[in-house]
Amino acid sequence: MGNGLHIMIEYRHCAAGANKLTRARNGVYVWVTWLSKLMAGETTCHWSSWFKAHHTDYNRAPGGFQLASWTTEHTRLLDEVAKEQEKLGETVYREGQNKFLAKRPSGLAVAGTPDLIAMDTGSGHCTVFDIKTGNPRQSDIIQVALYMMFLPYATGLYKGKKLDGCVVYKTGRSEVPHHIIDDKFKQNVTYFLNILESVAPPSKFPSHTGCSWCDLTTEDCPEKVDNEKNEADDPVQDFPL
Repeated sequence: MGNGLHIMIEYRHCAAGANKLTRARNGVYVWVTWLSKLMAGETTCHWSSWFKAHHTDYNRAPGGFQLASWTTEHTRLLDEVAKEQEKLGETVYREGQNKFLAKRPSGLAVAGTPDLIAMDTGSGHCTVFDIKTGNPRQSDIIQVALYMMFLPYATGLYKGKKLDGCVVYKTGRSEVPHHIIDDKFKQNVTYFLNILESVAPPSKFPSHTGCSWCDLTTEDCPEKVDNEKNEADDPVQDFPL
């Protein structure tokens, strides 16, 4: 693959541990979901993604009720899509079956777990599905496009294939055609991977909005904005016009 995106494939089995003391990773590790939000401009603080790419076992902010509700809706919608594709006679691969890890020659690893991949047993054509229970975001399309780009390098099952994609929402679907992965897209992927791979960390940009969506805690990012505390400490004032 051109534009600095030459990759080798390596599979890794991760064991869950009780130790939550933050430590440096053995190499740079990037989840597709982090990369897609950076590319879409939905994560304005590049530092948070850089930190997670270079560190592991960090404490995460609790998800709460909204996360539990999302999980339930996501599972139900995923089941519905799987049944629809199976009725069409397609072979369906779900979540853990689709997990991949791809490496640059430099050692940077890109990992992802597409929700569902459906393969037409006749033509061999494959469609990558990702389920979203919230409002549509640009990162949704980019996330699926990244899966489509990396999967042909992750396993012989998809080698040489031009995959199509589809983002499934509660209210409809957005198709992601394979031609979205053009030279410009690959150049943008390279640009943001270079940011995450850099030895020097990017600058921090803490904000009410950005920090509210970040799962890092103040243990690793003391500058993280506490929305409740800061809103009380910074009352709104009238402007004299």
